[in-house]
Amino acid sequence: MQAMSSYFKPLLSIPLLLLLLSAQPAVTAEVDADQAMQLRNMLEKRIAEIAGNEKLKKSMAKEGRNRTVLCNTCHGADGMATQPLTPNLAGQNPVYLVDQFQRFGDGRRNDYLMSNLAKTFTLEDKIKIAIYYAEMDMKLSGGGKPELMQEGQQIYKEVCVECHGENGRGQEGYARLAGQRYDYVVKMLKEFRDRTGKRTNVWMTGVAIRLNDQEMEAVATYLANLK
Repeated sequence: MQAMSSYFKPLLSIPLLLLLLSAQPAVTAEVDADQAMQLRNMLEKRIAEIAGNEKLKKSMAKEGRNRTVLCNTCHGADGMATQPLTPNLAGQNPVYLVDQFQRFGDGRRNDYLMSNLAKTFTLEDKIKIAIYYAEMDMKLSGGGKPELMQEGQQIYKEVCVECHGENGRGQEGYARLAGQRYDYVVKMLKEFRDRTGKRTNVWMTGVAIRLNDQEMEAVATYLANLK
């Protein structure tokens, strides 16, 4: 991780962090991490192959669109969420989208609608849907608390850039955060911090537990207005 300001103390060592935050034995956490990395590597390779074949990419995006009829109700026909506390999917990292689909399906993420929906799709379906959304243009959500913008930018650059990138567009399978809804980012950070069971990730929890509500609102404001 990059150096922290006065906002944050250095993160705990990784082994200790795993022991403190994981609800399962450390060995299980390591196995899960290995499996997740294998899946991510496979997805990165597959999606890179698709991206390099324009005809195939268009075909898969079209098929993905045909599978998003139910998705549009919450995430919008243009990938911009129409429901509160729901993420925008337009322009999202396709590897990340498929990975999250998998997490809903196997129980690592918990949402009644998404968990059940994920189980109806094959891995190939999920890839097609992810390609479809990734090809859309992400529009700025805007909003939040303008007076916290500068504070949010500072926090983001100190603790989020390493994984999510300077421009907030994600890298190596991490989520695109630029332009994401303010209310959704706040919701997710609180779930990571409070470990509600709906969303768990040992690395994100390690960051979120160092944020108070105002700092979460500050980061969310910055991201909602980041192009």
